[in-house]
Amino acid sequence: MTAASTPRGRIKDLLAGRVEGTVAVPLALASAARIQERDWEDFTEDATQLANGLRDLVDAVSPDGVPVSSAALLLEQASSTLLDSAHGRASIDATARLKASLGERACLLAALPGPASVASALGIDSDAATGLILEAGKAYLSAGVDLIFLVDDSPVAPSGPLATLQNIARFHQALVVLEGSPDPVSSATRVALGAPTGMSGVVVTDVEIERHHDITDIENWVDAVQA
Repeated sequence: MTAASTPRGRIKDLLAGRVEGTVAVPLALASAARIQERDWEDFTEDATQLANGLRDLVDAVSPDGVPVSSAALLLEQASSTLLDSAHGRASIDATARLKASLGERACLLAALPGPASVASALGIDSDAATGLILEAGKAYLSAGVDLIFLVDDSPVAPSGPLATLQNIARFHQALVVLEGSPDPVSSATRVALGAPTGMSGVVVTDVEIERHHDITDIENWVDAVQA
């Protein structure tokens, strides 16, 4: 197996400006909890359950990557920081475990809320919000994620402190990706679970997949996007 044929190899291709390959990441934490037959709260707040469930998800549908965090849940539990919460701590620990156990089989994506969402939820200004994202991003990168996906209600400008985060990510051979970025290397494309189509670059589902969706739907999405 060549490096370019692995998900992490394709991340390196993107870092080098080659965007022909695909990195398909279904946002399927709830599906991983279902595979493990775990309660959502218990699953997302326990590093062992989280790591085991995501490994099972890789076994079940062979995605190019899996999400180690839920942006919505991090925001819901946020206080003075984005990671000082049960889900934040568990997802960092699970990332380190998955980095060691998955090897080249799948890359790891940390979904983080964007500046507008953080500012609104915590009642702080955009600079302070961006600082919290930078702090959280560094922690996920140190733990071993390959992708940081910023999820926001407003367009996220890939400049200022977020450009700093992108530079730090590159040092770790990782990428920060934004929906609709003008730069194809740092762009994440959302593709609906029910209407998948072949795409290049980083591709995620249009929403966080709900627990009731059949695993076959996710497998079909991955196959169609990778085609």
